[in-house]
Amino acid sequence: MKYILIYGKRTLVTTVFLIAIVLSVPVYAQRGLSVAVIAHSVSTSMEAREVLWKQGWTETTNFRQADGILVVCRSGLLWPLNSSYDSIKKLNNDADMQLNISGSKFHVYVYRINNDLSVSEVEHIHYPAND
Repeated sequence: MKYILIYGKRTLVTTVFLIAIVLSVPVYAQRGLSVAVIAHSVSTSMEAREVLWKQGWTETTNFRQADGILVVCRSGLLWPLNSSYDSIKKLNNDADMQLNISGSKFHVYVYRINNDLSVSEVEHIHYPAND
């Protein structure tokens, strides 16, 4: 099953069944996900809000009760963040170290929160940050 993310003039296709499988959420329940958000600049925060709105997800500040973590950063790299981290704090610090204000691409990640509060990447997409 494919789900289309629409970002203004940009249309990206991503497979959300991975999110459903990893987060143990039925495919039909995607729109009700509650995610914690990591976005360290004004532009990444605005992009995160748009992703939340387009996906029908809600934001929570409680990492322990979140279905996952949505991370939006800006960078010119293809993979600025790692696929897994030992802690949410390390993920947060790494996201904060990206260019975020002037990076040429938005990178949107979804991470699963493991029982030990480590995180694993579920999905990563990137597209030009046309300012």
